[in-house]
This record gives sequence, structure tokens and C-alpha cells, in this order.
Amino acid sequence: MDIYIIRHAHAVNVGQWNKNDLQRPLIKKGISRAKSAFKKFLRKFKKPNIIISSEALRAKQTAEILNKYCNVKFIVDSRLNPGATVNDYHSIISENSKFEIICLVGHEPDISNFVSDYLTEGKLQIILKKGSIMHIRDGSLINLVQQKVLI
Repeated sequence: MDIYIIRHAHAVNVGQWNKNDLQRPLIKKGISRAKSAFKKFLRKFKKPNIIISSEALRAKQTAEILNKYCNVKFIVDSRLNPGATVNDYHSIISENSKFEIICLVGHEPDISNFVSDYLTEGKLQIILKKGSIMHIRDGSLINLVQQKVLI
């Protein structure tokens, strides 16, 4: 199984947002960079069979931009919301193991915690920048692409 793990694109700064954090949207820069990055990413990599996103608006918007280029099954799962655990990620992957390529769109530090556990039993220190795409296959890191490399 191939897994793409994507951190949401650039959103309104948390310090400038005084409403429910789950409603914090992408900014124009985040939208334009995501569009450009996903176009280029999908020229080099296979499209996922399913995209699973956090309920947070910024993650959903990122996932929706990707899905405009993929047109695949798209679901929202609250287990990917900020604060997701390593077990939440494992459960979602297990439940969707029938798909050849799955894509998870979530948040930091949850993504890094999961990836560290999944790849190195917690020994990897990594932080995904906004919009970064990580490609994992059968428990091995295949590729890590920062969004700015693709735009």
C-alpha cells in the first residue's frame, strides 16, 4: 500500500484567528501554492484512490484542491482533527487497506508523531512544513516533497 500524507496548506495564522480553530481557512497563498504543487505532484506520482481529510476547514480545503485533480472518493474523518493520535492514523489506514493508494490530509505535530512511529518506532525527528507531501510505501519513506519545491 502507498500512503500520501499531506499537511494542510498555508492558513490564517492561529494568532490572528479568534474563532473556532476548526473553521480556520486557507489564505490565498495557501490555495495558489496547493493548486500549483498538486498539479506538478500528480504529473510524477500516481493519484490516490481515496483522500481522507480532517474536519478542519484548512485541511478540507487542501484535500478538495487535490481532489479537483484526482476526482476520487473523498471523505472527512474527525480522527484526523488536530490532536489525532498515532492510533487514529493506524486505524484509518487499516480501515482503508483495500485501496492501493490512500491520501491523508492532517496537521502537525500529529503527522510527524505518526510518521515517526510508523517508520522508526518513534526514533525519527521530523516536522512537515505546510503543504508538504510525504509518500510512504510498505513502511518505507519513498519521498518527502516540500510544497515550495513543486511551485
